[in-house]
Formats: sequence, structure tokens, C-alpha cells
Amino acid sequence: MKFLMTMYQIQDYGGIINHAEYLAKGLKELGHEVDFTMLVPKEKIIGRFTPPKNFDQYRKVGTGYPHHQARGWVGMPKVPYKSKYQRDMFKQKCSKYDAVLWHIPVPTLNKENKDVQDWLDLYDHGSKNIAIIHDGNLPELYPHLIYQKHNFHAAVCVHESAMQSGDMLPIPRKLIVNPFDISGADGWTDFEKRDGFAAIQVFKAWKRVDTLVRAIRYMTNSERKLIGGEGIEYRYMTSPDKCKPKYFDETGDRIWDRAKRFGMEHLGTVTNDKVFEILKTVKLQIDPSYSKKYSKFGAHFNRTTVEAIICGAVPVATDWGMKNSEIFKAGQNFIQIPAEAQPFLFADIIDKAIHDKNQWLRIKENNLELLKRFDMRNVAQEYVDLVKDTNGLSVGTPDTLAMQRCHKNLEFFGIRSADPARAS
Repeated sequence: MKFLMTMYQIQDYGGIINHAEYLAKGLKELGHEVDFTMLVPKEKIIGRFTPPKNFDQYRKVGTGYPHHQARGWVGMPKVPYKSKYQRDMFKQKCSKYDAVLWHIPVPTLNKENKDVQDWLDLYDHGSKNIAIIHDGNLPELYPHLIYQKHNFHAAVCVHESAMQSGDMLPIPRKLIVNPFDISGADGWTDFEKRDGFAAIQVFKAWKRVDTLVRAIRYMTNSERKLIGGEGIEYRYMTSPDKCKPKYFDETGDRIWDRAKRFGMEHLGTVTNDKVFEILKTVKLQIDPSYSKKYSKFGAHFNRTTVEAIICGAVPVATDWGMKNSEIFKAGQNFIQIPAEAQPFLFADIIDKAIHDKNQWLRIKENNLELLKRFDMRNVAQEYVDLVKDTNGLSVGTPDTLAMQRCHKNLEFFGIRSADPARAS
């Protein structure tokens, strides 16, 4: 089969890049053809190509284009959809594929798209369109996808939160998890050869890295305490003069400074390859994140959870982050921490897990079996099967609130007289 991957350009790609790369690699390894193109409002005129900063950190996996997790792709073909000629050429190209996989299925509400309606003309090309939902709060982020329901063959939701929030979509939908290269999963080393824990993520408010930072002063184990990543909350947490009040403890000391005195090591920004190197040396991977907004729909586990399993580290996550997950079971696949646990309780759970070899071995065996579901070839085959047949899939029904948000977003694009029948 022939697949075209596409998406609207966004500012922060994150895990979408890894999903696209490993899905492309999985499809190619099954013998299918995969191309990729990016949708942009208009083409920016640039001069001679200059390699981005730290170009040595860019790598190629599935699409064939150099990419960086945070900075996106280099050299990927772009379609400036404000041009009718470019739109027509894009649709002509789409018609030659069995399916078009839309990683961001509708444009975001950024200033470049204000009152722009040209994107509405991109979907009617004769091939099957598959929307891929990476976000766990679809009703707020992309409700205007409802307006394009007639152009989509199916929607793929990459985790349970996305699946449940997709109840607003009148499109057949299926839960197909993120793809991974699990070929290195046989490299689990002995428990005794591992040391401490690692927590690697972008420092956003809902990632709640500060809950782990607060707990470190109460930990009694002498093993490594590695924290990787940066971001806006990192700057607020560490700034000499702009540290937020909530990042000071009861003594007036910054929680970051105190954690460092109790053995915390900060690794800075960690490249994808380096993440795997680190996770292969630690006993635990800690993800303190949770979002009440996302969790109301279901589990919204992060890619680092699966990366930890591949590398032989036991995941530690909150009960809100893994809320009601049918994939990851507390005590079987991960160690659970109450989302709003006090620092001393957080620390106690980590201290016990650091020394519990039997728990580590039990979870290890369970997770080696679970990994098969995330194998990029198995995931790719699910996409192939979906393109062939959507019978028996869940189809949601937009509620009043979803429709209100849909029409509000459409107004952003200058669509003020939307056909109610089309969007209902």
C-alpha cells in the first residue's frame, strides 16, 4: 500500500515526531511505501540553507528527513495551502495514495490562520483520510474537526484519554497506541547493575516536576537521582530573581537548591538517543505528571513510560496520569504514586521501590509481554487493517458543548455561516 503522511505545522511537535518516524519505519518494514509533506499557510522565502544549531543532534529514522524532537524536521516538502495552485497539486498527489494519514488533522488557532479558509479545500481528493489524535483534550483543542467529518474514513487515538475525548467525533475511531522500535528490549540488565532513578521530560506546569523535586530531600537511599529536561517551569524554579513563590520551601530556600544538596543531578536537555542510554542504567523512570483536564477522559501516559520499559527501567507514575488505564495496570506494569501525595510519601514509595528486586522482576516480565503491542510493525499493521476495514468501530456523537466550541473555532477562521447540517 501507499501512504502519505501530512500535518499542519505547529510550534511544539514533541512526541508527534517520534510517532510519525516510527510509524513510517514500521510501514516500510512491512513493505509499504510512505511519503511525508508538511502543510503551511504560506511558503517563507529563505536563502541558502544553513544547518540548524546542534545539527549533529538531528537524526533520520523513518521519514528519511533529519529531525529533532523539539525543533521539527529539516528539508521536508511543504505545501503552502493559501495558494490554490499548491492546493490542487497537493490533492492530485493525495489521489495517488491508498490513504493520507493526518497527524494534525485540522489547523491550529494561530495568528497565521486567522480568517483563513483555504485549508477546507485540502481533503476532497478521492483517497481515504485518517485523522490521528495525539491530544487528550480533543473537545477544546480541535473541535472543528467535526466540520470535516464527511472527509475522514476513520480517526486513530493514540492513548485512552484521546479515545475517550473522541466521543465528540462522529467519525469511526480506534485506539492504536504509539509505535516504538522495541528491538533493544532484550537488553535488560540485572537489578544490581542498575542505580537509582531518572525523570526526563519538558518542564511544563502539568508535568509537575516540582513534586519530585520536593520529595528528594526526604529520600533516604544513596542511589542516583537524575532529572533531565528544561522548559518554562525550569526557568521559574531555578531563576535567581524570578523564582515563583511556590518553588520556595518553608525555610525560604528554593526547593531546587535543596534537592541538589540532597543528591539530585540535573542533566539539562537530553537528546532522544541519550534518554535511552540513561534509562538502561537506572532502576526506575519517574513521571510525576498529571492533568485533571486530560484525566477526566482517561489515561494519558507519556512516551517515556514505554521508553522506560524498552530500556529495562520500571515506570513510576501517578494515579491521575494512568487513571483507569486498560493498558497499564498499577502494580503489574508500573508503580503508582497518588497524584497529590505529600513529599515524604512520594519519597517513601521511591525508597522502597529502589530496593525491591522482586517487584522489579515481576513488573519486568509483565512489561516485556506488553511491549509487543507497541512494536512499530504491529502498530503499522493495525493502520493497514484500519484502512481496509472500519466495521465495528466506535462512532461518537457531538454534544451541545462540542458543537459550540466547533462553531467558535470556525469563527476564528472566518467561517461564520457554517452549514449546521454539515457540522452536526
